[in-house]
Amino acid sequence: MKTRTIFSIIAMFVLAMSVNAQMGGNQQDRMKKMLEDYKTRLKLTEVQFGKVDTILTSQMSEMAKIRESAGEDREAMRAGFMELREKTNKEIEALLTDEQKIEWKKIQEEMAQRRQGGGRG
Repeated sequence: MKTRTIFSIIAMFVLAMSVNAQMGGNQQDRMKKMLEDYKTRLKLTEVQFGKVDTILTSQMSEMAKIRESAGEDREAMRAGFMELREKTNKEIEALLTDEQKIEWKKIQEEMAQRRQGGGRG
């Protein structure tokens, strides 16, 4: 019985790790991937890249604060995330050239579709 319980716990742990990997890893890994995607698609300069990295790092810490303060209130969390996303997007857009803003708009539209259930990745 004890062996079966331990095996079940290990199986659940492995399954959880597999699901996490399929969902893109942890938040920092997803941010790094997003940052690299932005760098490539927007053709960011090194200065822009550094500033976008700072903005996204700040966004991650703000998201943690929103999660903590909202507790179990999913609506408050959603509203906080939406407000933060708008703020972050404006900060990034302010760094971009007119040409980069065109691609930025495409990226934002793709992300909106994903959030509305249009798929991941």
